[in-house]
Amino acid sequence: MPHSSGGGSHGGGFHGGGSSGGSSNRVSNHYYPGARRYIRHHRNTGVDEYVYARTMPQRSGLSGLIIVIVMALFFLGVTSMVIFQDKPRRLNGLYDSPKVYDDANVIEDDDALTEKIEEYYVLTGICPVIYTVNDEEWNFRYNENLTHSYDDLESYTFFKYTDNFQDEKHFVIVYSVPKQSQSLYEQGKIDVPDYSWEAVQGDDTDLLITETMFERFGKTVQEDLEKGAGPGVAFEDAFEYAVKNADSKLNPTLGTSFLRVLTSSFPMLFSMGIFIPMIIMSVKAYKRDRDVEYEEVPLDVNDVAESPSIGGVPVNGYSKSFSESTEKISKVGSVFSFLFIIPFLVAGVGITVTGLVTLGSANDPMMGIFTIIFGVVWSIISFTVFFQTVKGLIKGKKKADVTPLTAEYPKAEYPKAEYPKADYPDVSGTSQPAQPFQPSEPEFDPAFFQSAKSDIEDDDEDYKRMKRRGYE
Repeated sequence: MPHSSGGGSHGGGFHGGGSSGGSSNRVSNHYYPGARRYIRHHRNTGVDEYVYARTMPQRSGLSGLIIVIVMALFFLGVTSMVIFQDKPRRLNGLYDSPKVYDDANVIEDDDALTEKIEEYYVLTGICPVIYTVNDEEWNFRYNENLTHSYDDLESYTFFKYTDNFQDEKHFVIVYSVPKQSQSLYEQGKIDVPDYSWEAVQGDDTDLLITETMFERFGKTVQEDLEKGAGPGVAFEDAFEYAVKNADSKLNPTLGTSFLRVLTSSFPMLFSMGIFIPMIIMSVKAYKRDRDVEYEEVPLDVNDVAESPSIGGVPVNGYSKSFSESTEKISKVGSVFSFLFIIPFLVAGVGITVTGLVTLGSANDPMMGIFTIIFGVVWSIISFTVFFQTVKGLIKGKKKADVTPLTAEYPKAEYPKAEYPKADYPDVSGTSQPAQPFQPSEPEFDPAFFQSAKSDIEDDDEDYKRMKRRGYE
């Protein structure tokens, strides 16, 4: 579908672009808090070794390696097509010849402008068509008798394109000016009329009429019109630049070609940088695990005793603070993964929608079909990762208790103390209460605990008398 390139007006200036987890199962050769112990048995060599993990380690199967390779080939194939799709080339086909329709009679030399746009058409295959009109032809503010009025010149230009052309290979420009303003300009009473202009291009022209190209094109038109030049001169100068720009793209130098290929290859190189390490690691994991068997065995007391402790007293075989820290790190990683995958989800949906739009509007339906397939595969992969991440977050939230270890710590058993029983006299059958045990001899000398008395108390009467009065 054609889209607006941009435009400008007197007083408004030039404008471009119109509207249109959970925690992973860590496998280690050393015990870590919360891990179980497994024997890794190599069938070919007969070698056994202990490994530690939270759950039974899974062997790397051939299916996982195949999935990674298929994904890599798919993405590399898609990104490599960008190199060929982005290469500017001349459009093929037969169209109406480039024309200038000066209905407003504001172009002084129609032939010179027509010659320039024909040169551009021969070089690029893009067919320029230029219209000049008065605002009274499309704007209700200047003509109340219009059967149909347009909100702005951009809408009117879009109508001129779709009403006259059914392909995507035209470049339509409309220049509009009020009759009164043009009359004042021709009389020399004003330097610049109250003009406006808009351009609409077909989708197939995008490789040559890029945003950067049209920005320079539009500024050339705008500068000439603001200097008081007529639209014929302004558009002729702009197409002079357009011819040079197109020639540099269609017949690039060796350095320019290399730079373009390098720039276009960046998505493919980025994909290779991601998938090649993934394939290498998958191949190594498959070779390592294809003859391996795992069997869980009880933990040894020495495993737990030698495990690192990070603050706090170990609880059920591992440090409480370490467990809390690990849980927090796991949650942060899961949240980060959750947020990271959202742009990929949006991109997958956007690519699919773009493919549907392209399928319905482009002349090449195969490009639309390919874009849809790519977007669907991208979305499936993204939704799978998203689902696994959300599932891990939910499981991590529900998991409140720690998984018990398989080892049972030995409990210390102490011998029970046995004391000799005392023999007490049998008092059954007597009415007298049992007498407490009295030792035959006193254990301590009572005289030792008697208060000491001074000889003065016995002999001195004055001392006794003063003591009774309160003197010590």
